[in-house]
Amino acid sequence: MRVLSVIALFAALLVPVSLHAQTGTDEIKGFWQKGDAVNWRASVQETSSAGVVYRDYPMAVDAVKQQPTNALPQPANLAANQQIPQQPPVHEPALSRDQIVARYGSPEQFTPIRAQKDAPLEMQGLFAALNSGDKELAWQYSVALARRNTEMQNVVAKATDYQLLAMEALGMRPQQEVNLEKETVNPNRLELKELMDKTRQQELERKIDLERALREQGAQAEAGVAALEAEQRRISEIPVDPEGKVKVLIFFDEKDSSLHDLTNVLRPLRDSFEKDPSVSFVGLTKRTYALPALKKMSAASSFPFPLLNGEALAQELRIQSYPTVLFLAVTSKETYRIEGVRASKDLAQVIHTMKGQQ
Repeated sequence: MRVLSVIALFAALLVPVSLHAQTGTDEIKGFWQKGDAVNWRASVQETSSAGVVYRDYPMAVDAVKQQPTNALPQPANLAANQQIPQQPPVHEPALSRDQIVARYGSPEQFTPIRAQKDAPLEMQGLFAALNSGDKELAWQYSVALARRNTEMQNVVAKATDYQLLAMEALGMRPQQEVNLEKETVNPNRLELKELMDKTRQQELERKIDLERALREQGAQAEAGVAALEAEQRRISEIPVDPEGKVKVLIFFDEKDSSLHDLTNVLRPLRDSFEKDPSVSFVGLTKRTYALPALKKMSAASSFPFPLLNGEALAQELRIQSYPTVLFLAVTSKETYRIEGVRASKDLAQVIHTMKGQQ
C-alpha cells in the first residue's frame, strides 16, 4: 500500500498544468488535508499541513491588499460582496531558555549590588568599595556620605527658613518683632535683614501703585458715567420739531483764523442733508457788509452755505462767542445752540434729534 501511495503522489505531480487548473479548489484542499509525504519511507502525517494558507480568491486581491492607503481601486472582476479572509494576528513567539539566558544572564551568576546611576558619587563609591571588599575605603565613603546627608539637611532647613522669611517680607506671614540685644536671633534673619527690608519696601510701593491705578480707573469710570449722563441730559434738552423741519444758523467770525476748520466741518453736513428739503443752512457774519463784499467774502472763504449779515441777529439772539451754531425748530420756534467748533457727527446728531430721529 505504501508503494502505491508514493506512485499515486508522483503521478499527481506529473499531471500537466492545465489539468491542475481544472482541478477544483475543494479537491486541492482535500489533498492537503490528508497530509503530505516528505519522505517515502515515513507514513503520512495528518497534521503536517496545519500551517498551510490556501488562496481560494483571485490573486488580484493580494495585489490590492499590498497597495498603500488611497491606492488604485480594486479590479472590476472582483465581486463587491466578496469577503477577504482575515489573517490571524501575529504574536511574538515566546523566548526559549537559551535566548532568555543570553539576554538576562544565567540565574546562577552573581550580580554585584550597585547604586543607581543618578545616586551621589559618595554612595556609588561606597557600593563599589563594598563589592570589592575594601572595608577601609567603604568606611571612608560612608563618612563622606554621612557628611553629605548632614549638609543636605542643613541646606534644606536653610532653604525652608529663607522661604518663611520671604513670606514675612511680602506680608504673607505676620512680621516678627525681634530685639537684637535681648533675644537670640535666627542667623538667617540677620543675614537677610537688608534684603527683607528692601523687599518689604518694594512690596509696599507695588501695593500703593496698584491702589493708585485702581483709583484712577474708578475715577475714569465715574467720569465716563458723568459724561454719558451729561450727554443724555443734553440730548433730552434738544427740542423736537413736530413737522421735522430744522433751520441751522451758523454764526462765525469771518476774520478768525479758525474759519478754515469750520468750513471743513460744515462740508460733510452739506453733503449729508443736501437732498433733505426739511433741513436748511445759512451762514451769518459777525459784521455787516454790502452785498458785493458779502459775495466776495463767500467766494474767498469757500463757505459751503449761503451767507447773510448776522450782526443784528446775533444781538437779538444774544450770541456770546464765535463760532456758534444755533438750531431752530421751524414749527415750534424752539432753539438749541452749540458754541465752538464741533465735529460734524455731533452737529448731525442734533439735527436728527430735532427731526425726531434717534
